[in-house]
Amino acid sequence: MADHLRALFDFLAQIQTDPELRAQLNEVCTADEVSAIAADRGYSVEPGTLLELFERCNEAPVARSGLMDEKLIRVYLRRGSLL
Repeated sequence: MADHLRALFDFLAQIQTDPELRAQLNEVCTADEVSAIAADRGYSVEPGTLLELFERCNEAPVARSGLMDEKLIRVYLRRGSLL
């Protein structure tokens, strides 16, 4: 699990500095779609790991259109308590 979390947080760290990634994430609504974007960028992000983090952060498992980036940033900002 720790390796999955590191890969996920490495990927999420890019959201605030990569406008193209942020725009891509705003077009998706599910963990599966986030996982596919991560894979295209060379990161192994398991949808189940992301769903577990959403649950632990009291986030809904699906984002409304245009809001996935904000949901992922909130998860990233709580990374210290999630590792």
